[in-house]
Amino acid sequence: MRNDDVNLKLSRRALGGLSLAALLSTPFGRAAFAKGIGKLSAGEIQAWADDAFGKALADHRFSGLSFAVTQGNDVVFMKGYGYQDVVAGTPMDPRKTQTRIASLTKTFMSISLAILKERGKIDSLDDPVNKYLKRAQLPKNAGEDITIWDLLTHRGGFANTRTVPDTIAKTFPIPAEVIKASMPDYARPRNTVSVYSNFGSSILGFMAEDISGQALGDFLKQNVWGPLGMPNTDVGLSLDPPPNMITQYAFVPNGPAVKLPYPTITLVTPYAGSVVSTAEDMSKWIMANIHEGAPGTPGAKILKPATWKLMHTRHRGNSAHTSGFGMTFFTYDYNGERVLEHYGSLQHYTLELMCMDSKTGIYVSFAGGGEPGPKVEVPANAPGPKTMGPVKKRMSHTGARALIFDHFLGKLPFDTTMKVDRAQYTGRYRDIPRAPDPSRAPTEITVKDSGDGGLVIDGRGVYRPAGANLFVLDRPIELEAEFSDANMFEFATDAKGMKLFGHINAGGYEKIG
Repeated sequence: MRNDDVNLKLSRRALGGLSLAALLSTPFGRAAFAKGIGKLSAGEIQAWADDAFGKALADHRFSGLSFAVTQGNDVVFMKGYGYQDVVAGTPMDPRKTQTRIASLTKTFMSISLAILKERGKIDSLDDPVNKYLKRAQLPKNAGEDITIWDLLTHRGGFANTRTVPDTIAKTFPIPAEVIKASMPDYARPRNTVSVYSNFGSSILGFMAEDISGQALGDFLKQNVWGPLGMPNTDVGLSLDPPPNMITQYAFVPNGPAVKLPYPTITLVTPYAGSVVSTAEDMSKWIMANIHEGAPGTPGAKILKPATWKLMHTRHRGNSAHTSGFGMTFFTYDYNGERVLEHYGSLQHYTLELMCMDSKTGIYVSFAGGGEPGPKVEVPANAPGPKTMGPVKKRMSHTGARALIFDHFLGKLPFDTTMKVDRAQYTGRYRDIPRAPDPSRAPTEITVKDSGDGGLVIDGRGVYRPAGANLFVLDRPIELEAEFSDANMFEFATDAKGMKLFGHINAGGYEKIG
């Protein structure tokens, strides 16, 4: 067996099972920690994916899933699991079956701005958004203008988006009165902390339209999707699904598969989450990002290498060791590998992971799964196959990400010998506010001492020390884990006190007691 193969196997299995000190003392520990992903083979990936996603499918954690892995200039593996339509018996086809990529839309919005910046249509990303936004103007935040960088890094300070009145016609391009009617208040000063904002991202899409004079979808077809050969990618603004869109199903134990509605997007946030695509198309997008405009690659047709790197470089972050932001992309380190990511959720769940050092890309998109909610009507004589076996909770981004990274990059290491003052971290925390509305009940979590050297965070544990103010979960996270759940947390202290951030985050918690 080659050393590369030994290192790869160790990186997958051993990192989380050893303390950091023990890991670095093993013969292959240091190489495995630094090396990350070695050369991949389709057969090895399929064996793992068939097992991992096959089990999740058998447990009805999704009704259909597409998965693709790229390395270098090649799609190494691509396969669908489950069904595009369970009742019709149409299998998932990663080349044809479309899903809503939801918030991955934001990465296409950001490349539109990068193209306009490279062409001289935007002078500086430090400019106020209002310099280029024509349809409506953003109010000042505590006397300061909101900049393009603020919105690219979720630092505009916005509260929750207001609901658009039903009396406003759903027309495109989005008229000024719609934007004005849904304009949120500010919950915090600009450029203080990144808290996820769909409204802020969509404003950048409107700005791109105002600059280019084109609908964003037309601009992207001409400048991105066409040059990259992505024929099945579009802005999905219609209330009706395109012909190859997945139909999502929930499952009644020992009963029918229940069709769920096609998810649509709010009128004011189309450019935060409306794009539809396939795994094959998204593989091309991922490879273009990974190669960053290198000569001879498709991405070179779109942007210069320096502009690609501008998109991908961390510009702001909430804490030192958790994710920060480039131009919308989450960027972070995972076991020594530099990773770019974005996730999306619009009942369809999507995840794009770009491992920049090993030139490896991973894309997964899935929909359906779990039991119908209490508001879902179960037809008495629903067509299709009867559900057999257990129906577990639907898979989530957090669960899928952990499943993928545990295999490809190894578990995050922790140090069972590290002594820390755990009392400084324990207490009650609430989410950093998205809205200044006193009637809104904030989310609260507790941090407790586990009694055996670690912490229990929001009822989950044990989180073990992994460095200064860092704690890593000592077991795999659940497939159904929520957005706010994480396999690593970092505590950070500023002038206002202790804060808590998950590994991949655009938001966090502040200590209140």
